[in-house]
Amino acid sequence: MWRAYVGASATPGCSRVSSAPMPLKLATILAHPDDETFGTGGTLIRYARQGIEVHSLCLTEGEKGWAGVDDHIVPRELVGPTRKKELAEAGRRIGLTSVTCLRYPDSGLADVNEEWVVRDIVRWLRRVRPEVAIIWGPDGGYGHPDHIAAGERALTAIELAGVQRHEPELGAHWHAKRCYRFVAGAELIDRLSSLMPAFAQYMETLEVKPQRWTRDRLGAVIDVSDVLDAKVHAMEAHQTQAPDLAMWASARAKLPEIFREETFIRAYPEPGGPPLETDLFGALRPQEQEEMTRAN
Repeated sequence: MWRAYVGASATPGCSRVSSAPMPLKLATILAHPDDETFGTGGTLIRYARQGIEVHSLCLTEGEKGWAGVDDHIVPRELVGPTRKKELAEAGRRIGLTSVTCLRYPDSGLADVNEEWVVRDIVRWLRRVRPEVAIIWGPDGGYGHPDHIAAGERALTAIELAGVQRHEPELGAHWHAKRCYRFVAGAELIDRLSSLMPAFAQYMETLEVKPQRWTRDRLGAVIDVSDVLDAKVHAMEAHQTQAPDLAMWASARAKLPEIFREETFIRAYPEPGGPPLETDLFGALRPQEQEEMTRAN
């Protein structure tokens, strides 16, 4: 079921007895509307199509972002509400189970009281109760301060959400079994810089340069080549971000080469080294757990 909502109030439901296993859940905690699509959209689509519940928490409405172009300029005071609607539509196209959009200040997340942000994330995690979480990497993809802050707050919240004695009024404790951090792999950055001169010029303007995530530093690589069309369709829901969309449109024929995979490092459990993971759930899947039980 698709649900779009704001805040962290629980969705009412009814109790039932069933022998069927509970569906696995994946949660993303990111900074802006469109982070879920441009960054991790292929991964989210892939897991949603496998029947996994995918829930997204966006910490800001992205009100400082683009307001559109030409005849489609949105008044500045409406950019945030408009982007929230675009996020809901992108989520529908991706197949998200739910979207929650908070209203922390865009381009000011790092300056907000950290405890407030962490508390809201803890409350949300304890309600959603995901097995796997995806958050921004330590460099925020390309050095964006909001992305970096979102990743740091989320990592703290994931740990605290699993502590039984930590603010029980926020819900019953829950600790995600795995946490992955999305990073822009070195191969992706090199391809973008080679194919799109505007991107290479943009990278030169960044005050904080992204880390160089070479293959040997990655923890997981998800092949999304077969869901690329669906990812682009979801990207197009973010219409106010037309300048960004125009950049991708200029290289549309090369998108399969650019976006064929999405890359992550694993925050925990501590990665065990090669080979690279190709599934964020792995042994967490019911059939894998059953096989492990039989083997023991």
